[in-house]
Amino acid sequence: MTYYLEEFILQLGSKLQTTSVLSKLIISLILFVALYLINKSVCTFLNKIDLSSQHTIKIKKMASIFIKLLFFIVAIPIWMYDSENIFTFLGLFSAGLAFAFKDVLGNFLGWIIITTQKPFEIGDRIKISDSIGDVVEVDWFYTTIIEVVESNSNTYGQSTGRLTHIPNIKILTEHLINETNSFPFTWHEIDIVVDSTSNWEKAKKIMITVADDILGNIESEAKESLHIASKTLPIYYENLSHTIYTSLENGRIILSLRFICKARNFRNLNHILTENILTESSKHEDIHFV
Repeated sequence: MTYYLEEFILQLGSKLQTTSVLSKLIISLILFVALYLINKSVCTFLNKIDLSSQHTIKIKKMASIFIKLLFFIVAIPIWMYDSENIFTFLGLFSAGLAFAFKDVLGNFLGWIIITTQKPFEIGDRIKISDSIGDVVEVDWFYTTIIEVVESNSNTYGQSTGRLTHIPNIKILTEHLINETNSFPFTWHEIDIVVDSTSNWEKAKKIMITVADDILGNIESEAKESLHIASKTLPIYYENLSHTIYTSLENGRIILSLRFICKARNFRNLNHILTENILTESSKHEDIHFV
């Protein structure tokens, strides 16, 4: 198999040795378009047959990689036999990219950085610019995420079902937040507001008791995860335990429960903690929520 492939490349290169630079550019472009259409046809065919989602995605990726390799295998001998033509081609190609395909080149460089430096991987929850969600695909030019809900700087973890395609160039120009990579825990706060006539100390004790019952195991997991993450990144926390901060605003007493939880689990915990605090507080007539 290797012998026949080598023979094919050598014969193709010798035939194209006397071809002009413009002709080689046209041949390369036609080759690119043809293989692109083949890849599209393969994807369309796979979408129609009865395969599981995982198998379909896996075969699509394998087909895409094969077609990309095929392009380079066929394109290289078009240029490799004449060094002068190679430099001419590279000069024209670089100039064209600089003026006409700046964003395309930037997206490709972004893909190289994502692939080599791994600021995020498939499955991570990231935020780039105003887009936030779970990464489902990283391609040469775009990163695809499935969008999740965010409100008041809190990521709720509930998927909207919408796919967002982010140009890879944004990895070079925008701030990137990865919530689930080395240390998949984040800090959150729940505010409970009572009026000035309430027994706020009792309300605070109720909040602490509820938090102790619910958050204990989560904080143990966070400590183990932090121990692992600190071996590769300088992430250090002296205390991972939940606490309550008290403040006064416009005659109201605000009790803020600060706690750590997994990035994807905040909304569920927020729901459970709030309901338990409300249930326990309703048993006391001297606690009045605002």
